[in-house]
Amino acid sequence: MATTIDYLNAVHGDLLDAAERERRAARRPPSRRTPSSGLVAAAVSVLVAAGLIGLIVRSGGIVSEDAASESAAGSTGGTGATGARAESPSDEVVPGPPAVSRVIRTAELAIVIPRDAFDERFGEAVDVAEEQGGFVADSRSRSRSGSLTVRVPAANFDETLHALRALGTVEVESVHGEDVTADYVDLHANLRIARARREVLLGLMGDAVSIEQTIRVQNALDETQLRIEQLQGQLRLLDDRTSLATIGLRMREQGVESESEVEKASIPNAFERAAAGFVGVIAAIVIGLGYLIPILVLGLAAWFVVSRVRRRRTT
Repeated sequence: MATTIDYLNAVHGDLLDAAERERRAARRPPSRRTPSSGLVAAAVSVLVAAGLIGLIVRSGGIVSEDAASESAAGSTGGTGATGARAESPSDEVVPGPPAVSRVIRTAELAIVIPRDAFDERFGEAVDVAEEQGGFVADSRSRSRSGSLTVRVPAANFDETLHALRALGTVEVESVHGEDVTADYVDLHANLRIARARREVLLGLMGDAVSIEQTIRVQNALDETQLRIEQLQGQLRLLDDRTSLATIGLRMREQGVESESEVEKASIPNAFERAAAGFVGVIAAIVIGLGYLIPILVLGLAAWFVVSRVRRRRTT
């Protein structure tokens, strides 16, 4: 009997303790939830998702292709608008559009020559350039190694490259060809348009009846002349690069280490890379938001419709 009474007393004491804990918990103020923290977390999540989407899009080449098409369209329109200005009467004769393709041919060649033969083989390389109707545009040499840049007629490119290979053992070789026929034709078309507009402006100059009209036409003529000179300069550059091929030759004797250009770490370089990385991340986020915002808008619209339907069903 005494044991039963003790047990009931212990149970009664536990119940009193539990009731006291519940009263204390009820007296505590309810925890305040801060909606701002949820909004911050949601904004951060959206930015992170946008950044990931932007990086994926940029790595996939979608942006670069769009930008390239836009820039190409802008450059075409820009040349047309600027070409509308005109040129001065003193114009040099520029060859017409090519009947055949225009290709810029370049090559890089590294050869290893026998010991104590650098001076001889270096002179032979110069002779090869002159025999092929070209010249040495640049040269640099040090103890038992050196390099030179050869410009030869494009028609003699393969023969010159074959003769330079024979000077030693080929270590590295790369040959490149860039077709610039379309650029060449476009420049000639823009040049013709600019010259035609110049003739129109010259006629307007003769019909000007006031000082204001004369000044406006003269300004347009000056701008057109500048545009035509730019086009002619670009054509001369293409003529030079397509008519003369470029071959970069590096040679070294056996046992001599090849020159290596190592980029030295520096504080300005580090800041430039940091700035480029920052701009890249911001660009990726902006691109990602362009893809993500429409999806979020559609999702919010769907959530609003579903919530309204549920409320109507519950009421």
